[in-house]
Amino acid sequence: MLPHDSTVVTDLLNEKNLMPHTLIEDYLTVALNIRKCSLMTIPAELPDSDKISKRIDEKCAPEFNQLTRERDVKKKLRMIKTFKESLRKAYLEETGASSSYKSHTTWIKRLGLEVFEVEIRPTVREDFIEKSKETERQIEALTRKRLRFREEFLRHADPTTPKPLLAYPEERFPEYLIEVGKLLEYPPCCVSAYVEDRKEGRTTAEQRAAIQVEDFKAHGTAPDIYTYFSKDFIPCSPTCTSAAEIGQKIHQTLKEMDSRLSEIHVQCLKNNVERVASYVESIQAHRTKMEARSRELGVR
Repeated sequence: MLPHDSTVVTDLLNEKNLMPHTLIEDYLTVALNIRKCSLMTIPAELPDSDKISKRIDEKCAPEFNQLTRERDVKKKLRMIKTFKESLRKAYLEETGASSSYKSHTTWIKRLGLEVFEVEIRPTVREDFIEKSKETERQIEALTRKRLRFREEFLRHADPTTPKPLLAYPEERFPEYLIEVGKLLEYPPCCVSAYVEDRKEGRTTAEQRAAIQVEDFKAHGTAPDIYTYFSKDFIPCSPTCTSAAEIGQKIHQTLKEMDSRLSEIHVQCLKNNVERVASYVESIQAHRTKMEARSRELGVR
């Protein structure tokens, strides 16, 4: 359970530097032993992520432009290595100075949680939030497999390989998807559906989930909001009973703790449904924003 501190709930309700879904879905579900692990992408899931990313880009844009103009292969390889280190340094500086990231680390400590951080790219980290040595060992093993899968995929990549695959190549390996699904305690039926969606040539999981929600709405049927118990979770169906049971357990536990938390949780669930419905548009909007930022910074 949570530390015996009468101010914990009050402080959670008054927290302005973090999103409600972060506090409830990522922290409290683990702190209250509902889930053994949750996952956050940093800085993307911080409220000031755009500011952090923009400042990193501004610091590193001149070096990147110089890199793109270099034609000597050996020099370019050396420059790429140096550029990655510059990105890491800028990430650490800007994220470390962020008030939301400081709140993130404060709450992790206050709730008795631990973070196992994995670098995805020099400017992106995945924070696995947990609180047991056994879970930590599982994450360590998964991280080693993930690296092996990445190396295997990238050995066969070529200039025609889509960029999204280069960002998360491990998602082409069912073994990885199944193990991370178990770690995050997603229902097996939902993990299986996600694995099938990731097979080459199929509709993506995001597209499938968005279509499902829209089909329900078109027929006047509301998706079960408890099914969408975590921000980035994609259920096999909008009425998956296994997923809904997890959402209901979270809600009931929060209600017993403080009814105000359960009220916020309902809004988080509704937001999760709407986020799934707009997945495809959101991905395109993000790409458009990144292209605009590149033009603004003069990045070629």
